[in-house]
Amino acid sequence: SGRPTYSSQIACCRGAYAGQTSGTCLSQLPSAPTMSPTEAGGLDVYYPDYATTFGEAGCINTRPLPSGRPTYSTQESCCRGAYGGQSSGRCMCEAVGVCYSCTCGTESQRTTAGCTLTCS
Repeated sequence: SGRPTYSSQIACCRGAYAGQTSGTCLSQLPSAPTMSPTEAGGLDVYYPDYATTFGEAGCINTRPLPSGRPTYSTQESCCRGAYGGQSSGRCMCEAVGVCYSCTCGTESQRTTAGCTLTCS
């Protein structure tokens, strides 16, 4: 027939429809790429995890950012802003580490980390 053959559908799209601006050929693929792919990894900002109970919650940078959620440049600033009244200190323990307070981690973990806290 004189027509080129390709080993896969994506090879066909790249070979025969490389200049196609509509993206129709690529959109027909089983796992079609998008014009604006999702970025990998965490966000560059932190936001309060409202899906977790207040006493256990922390600040996360998981994609996607929920609509209307306040954002902070660091995990620690998020904890101070969103969980300042958290008696468990869980958010700050996660953000700063076991040396933040006596409620963070175990005595052994604090010793291993070189904490200078005096906990009784």
